Amino acid sequence: MVVAEERQDELLVLDRLREMVRLASGVDNSDMLSPEVAAVALECLERFGQRLRDLPSSNVSAVGTNTLRRISNSEEFLQQAEEKLGHPIEIISGIEEARLIYQGVAHSLEPDHKDKLVIDIGGGSTELIIGEDFQTKMMESLEMGCVTMTRQFFPDGKITAKRIARARIDVLQKMKEVRHVFRQQGWDVVIGASGTIRSALSVIHELGLSDREGITFNALKKLVKKLAQFKLVDDVQLAGLSERRVPVFLGGVIVLSGVFEALEIDQMQVSDGAVREGLLYDMLGRRQNKDIRNTSIECLAGRFHVDSQHAERVEHTASDFLQQVFADWSLDYQSAQTLLSWACKIHEIGRDISHSAYHKHSAYIVENADLAGFSRQQQARLGTLVRAHRGKLMDKFYEVLNKSCQITVMKLAVLLRLAVIFHRSRSSTALPAIQLQARGNALVIELPKEWLDQHPLTLNDLEQEAEYLKLIDVQLELSIQSLAGG
Repeated sequence: MVVAEERQDELLVLDRLREMVRLASGVDNSDMLSPEVAAVALECLERFGQRLRDLPSSNVSAVGTNTLRRISNSEEFLQQAEEKLGHPIEIISGIEEARLIYQGVAHSLEPDHKDKLVIDIGGGSTELIIGEDFQTKMMESLEMGCVTMTRQFFPDGKITAKRIARARIDVLQKMKEVRHVFRQQGWDVVIGASGTIRSALSVIHELGLSDREGITFNALKKLVKKLAQFKLVDDVQLAGLSERRVPVFLGGVIVLSGVFEALEIDQMQVSDGAVREGLLYDMLGRRQNKDIRNTSIECLAGRFHVDSQHAERVEHTASDFLQQVFADWSLDYQSAQTLLSWACKIHEIGRDISHSAYHKHSAYIVENADLAGFSRQQQARLGTLVRAHRGKLMDKFYEVLNKSCQITVMKLAVLLRLAVIFHRSRSSTALPAIQLQARGNALVIELPKEWLDQHPLTLNDLEQEAEYLKLIDVQLELSIQSLAGG
């Protein structure tokens, strides 16, 4: 955990807390997290929560990476973890993890307009990124890490030359998927991040395995030979290696050496920045109206040829509806407005695939695309809202992660559906003043009688919508007002 303070658009680190939990070591063959390792993690999060107790959740970004992406009981664990930490925890994709790692590294360096290859070896995955200054060009996340490599090839802790060779071949096989495209893209400098790489640098320096700066491939080969001299993983004792890193050091070094070999890397620099620092700078960007998620939504809308003028009209009307009812519906206006705005911008992206049931295509794209800045939960909420903008509602909301999110998304879906109905003609003609009032489970719409008389299709749509909304216990009522106010 990293705690920092914003000073003149920069971050000053105030506190760093680190505990070795190794969540990946507790995952069994059924992808279930063991109660023993879960308990260790929860105790750690409870201690971290004490440090964060006085911070608002808007100032805290907590994410889960590879292991939480894998385990089948993640929802159960997340609920307990959020209670201990006192803040929401989002699960991010491997590509999003790679993007954040690169941002953390890039902000720790001076912009030099050089192409950088950034490598981060975690417990369950390895991220490879090529970028220039703060812009990524290529990202990949591979299922190999220091914990998983150790568990797979040294399950009983015994070290043999044959096992090391098998582990090396496994890394090279996984690297075959990306080797060519990364080599073709090219880079000017290689930078490593994460505890595995920093530990390797420390040991190489302490043992004098290289007289060059950073980590060299030659030094790594010497380090692997030294590790092969030990009989057991837990017996590894090397100058510069902390005791807590011992159980996974061999697995991490094999992964690092394999990446060097596959990409023909000669030398690597080491950075202090990584995913945690990337998260901090992401939060800073959101405070400075530089939210990468807005860019992702705009790119998605452009890629699928959204009718931007129509989307803007729907967004304007939906936002007006939210402004009228958010207090009565006990919604957090800022977060609700953000989610609703995104949904309006991309609710029709599925039309680029098929006009039939396009809302389902829209939802699938949103939920499964690599959207920079979004967690899996955020994409699930957004996808659910997009899918719910038309058709029968049924019980789609129950697929959202927790009850509070279900209620929020349900209410926003009602507003989005109404906005879509009022803009069904796709006309640029201005709508009349539409008043909404929320009274318990009832939502009352006030409309001028004269306008409704001229728009019988809209009246029919609203009557049909009232039937749909009964499925989620929302009573839609229509109040027709004459010019005289009767």
